[in-house]
Amino acid sequence: MKRRSVKVVVVVLAVMVLAAAGFFVWASSGVLPDGALATVTVYEAPAAAPRDTLTVMTYNIGYLSGATNNRAVPRPPALFSQNLETTVEMLSAAQPDVVAFQEIDFGAARSYGVQQLDTLARRGGFHAGAAAVNWDERYVPFPGSWPGLHFGRVLSGQAVLSRYPVRAHKRIALERAPTPFYYDAFYLDRLAQVVEIDVGQPLVIINVHLEAFDAATRRRQAAAVLGLYRRYRAEAPVILLGDFNSLLPAARATFAPEDSASFAGDRTLDLLLADPTLREAFPESAVQAQDPSLFTYHTENPTVKIDHIFYDATRLTQVEAYVVAGPAPPSDHRAVVMRFVMRGE
Repeated sequence: MKRRSVKVVVVVLAVMVLAAAGFFVWASSGVLPDGALATVTVYEAPAAAPRDTLTVMTYNIGYLSGATNNRAVPRPPALFSQNLETTVEMLSAAQPDVVAFQEIDFGAARSYGVQQLDTLARRGGFHAGAAAVNWDERYVPFPGSWPGLHFGRVLSGQAVLSRYPVRAHKRIALERAPTPFYYDAFYLDRLAQVVEIDVGQPLVIINVHLEAFDAATRRRQAAAVLGLYRRYRAEAPVILLGDFNSLLPAARATFAPEDSASFAGDRTLDLLLADPTLREAFPESAVQAQDPSLFTYHTENPTVKIDHIFYDATRLTQVEAYVVAGPAPPSDHRAVVMRFVMRGE
């Protein structure tokens, strides 16, 4: 009898292990084929007429979760509905010709199945959108939380909306950070999204979301992105923008390691700025002065600027740049806007 009980326990344990392994494989597997990870959609709004002065925006939208992003807290549908309306109002006020999004959902369970890109495109009157998926999982648990707060089915990524036609779109996966296999299986891809837009002449947008936690990986990703910038600027003016998870050198110099350990010793943006053609949208004097109006993260109490717009200063002339602030922000990041003039060939 005792031997039989032991056998039953062994069988039960084996079944539990197999079930857990099966769930792990199922949950961490994606649904989309490779050909569906980078797409271009043309919406009903007509393409804008070419002009010399244009406006570009970069925004880590945090899947419209507001200040609750990366927190194990309940998120009711009303939160996302309100944040969507706030974002529509923001786009209406800024009137960007091109918007680069990071952390935007394409119908994920955590944001109640709303296709955020298509909704913002239609509400904002954009002509075309390019979507690059970087997170396609059947079920994503939220670390340290009960199942009711898990993300579930996740379909998310980076995207570019344009009032002009999109002529080409590439999704380029960057180096992954070293993580345990059980974490890596659910971890998103870090991407460089390259979008060529016809604004009367070609304009290349490189939309990035660099590694947040491992500085060495982030620097190597930046080196790869710099290579892309140099390759594409041989053909057309280039704007490099997104969430770099890094401070500008002038801003980093004002931080002691004990104030912000995640930025200590990080030279990611130094690498980009070493290129003589590449310039950041804000003057170094403002960055050095730690002007609070330039901070982009965290919106509850912003203290750093990690979202940036860089541009080819040999072909584009900046007119103005600002960070969008306001009450009840729809993300844990603030958007950055730059208006510029196309010099032409």
